[in-house]
Amino acid sequence: MTRAARLAELGRRWRVEALLFLAGHNLILIHYVLIRRMTTALADLETAALLTALAYFAGVSLGYLRPLSLSAPRLLRLLPVFLAFQLALLALGPLLARALARRAGEAAAEVGLFVLLALGSTSLYAVFLPAAIGEGGRSTARCYAAEILGSLAGILAVAALPRLGALAVHAAYLAAYLGVAALLGAPGGALAATAALAAGSLATHDLIDRRLSEAIYRDDLNDGRPVRVLAAHTSPYQKIEVVEAEGRGRMLVLDGRLHFEPAGHDGYSYFAAEYPARLLGRPDTCVLGCGSMSTVGRIGDIAASIQIVDLDEGVFEASRAFFGEYNRLGELRGWSFEPDDAKHFLATTPRTFDLILDDIPPARTRQIALTYTREFFALVRARLRPRGIFSLPSLVPVTSRRSDYGRRVLATLADVFDSVAVLTVRGSSYCFALGPALSLDEETLRGAIDHPDAASARIMLPDEVRRHVRGAPVITAGNMADLMMEE
Repeated sequence: MTRAARLAELGRRWRVEALLFLAGHNLILIHYVLIRRMTTALADLETAALLTALAYFAGVSLGYLRPLSLSAPRLLRLLPVFLAFQLALLALGPLLARALARRAGEAAAEVGLFVLLALGSTSLYAVFLPAAIGEGGRSTARCYAAEILGSLAGILAVAALPRLGALAVHAAYLAAYLGVAALLGAPGGALAATAALAAGSLATHDLIDRRLSEAIYRDDLNDGRPVRVLAAHTSPYQKIEVVEAEGRGRMLVLDGRLHFEPAGHDGYSYFAAEYPARLLGRPDTCVLGCGSMSTVGRIGDIAASIQIVDLDEGVFEASRAFFGEYNRLGELRGWSFEPDDAKHFLATTPRTFDLILDDIPPARTRQIALTYTREFFALVRARLRPRGIFSLPSLVPVTSRRSDYGRRVLATLADVFDSVAVLTVRGSSYCFALGPALSLDEETLRGAIDHPDAASARIMLPDEVRRHVRGAPVITAGNMADLMMEE
């Protein structure tokens, strides 16, 4: 073999390995983008991740079943069509899923998404890549190593790029797709069409994202009345949106779920925050979880200090910018923010507090469910002063007959703390775990309520709490799925 022939063979082999590397890279990126987008459709990260993972393998099987009549040149010309399908799925998939869920139920929406994801995620790769692996007698191990290295590079990109925003991840996915098309030898027209689609998608990414959210939230949050997305940001942890709805004001939406609206602010922030703060006087306070921080604004003039803890600094910044009338951070002093996981913060801080306020959402994911376990409550107890209060609101009453969620949370709390009192007002329960040196009777608890709903408040004292939770399972890191199923 001549030197020129050897160089040509070496170049061909490197091209195949580069193709496999980019394919592995692109597959990780497109699945990350799909998971983020489908989380908005389903308002559930774990279901979106599971559906996308199952669709990955189903798409591979579909690719292997391609008709023999589809020649390689014809398949290469399909590259822009496949990209157009993926981009349409990203743009319209969530809207279609919400529409299906409303008309046929959540199961139908999940099945519909699964089929679309299987068609649009891996099916075309499963047509091309086996041929690339077998081309020229290449070592199967070497080919798989190239694809695995590309996948690892994609994982590193997913770890780093979200800090730059959703557009950066989208651009990396499109760049990898274009690289795959070029290395496959797509015809000039097909390659140009693919590049044009990628450029158009990047140029319209933010606009399409906002219009999609507005279309979804118009029906889901505002009964068909207009809504406007004032701000949108995808952090490494979730999608953060500030939505203004006609007749409802500004709302905070995280991964497609409503987390704050003005209508429910007054009662919640009073009973969860101001009420226990006034029971204690001028407490040093720790607020676990961020949201709109309306609880911070409620106790800003009462607390001696306020330590705010939330893993996602993006939520803190969005709320500081758009919900200042509720959190009042601009006018308050004595507060600080720590971007940290609540579990890690409690396990590592040397500080103790008079009032620890749990402002974390309900246990809809495993990560959040960890903050409703015996292990987490033990961390809280270790950071609570002897005459302190741990305030844990429940959006459902602990005596609900339709769900055992509140009772299980209360049973876990009572397993860690010796004394727990509960106030139930307007369908929400507020649990107060007391430090070992603090004792509160019903007269004190009821007399301290300064709210229009005071007369309707039902008080459950520690002895009644223990009777009520008898036999209820205590939630630990090993059985927290029981709590999630009841949520």
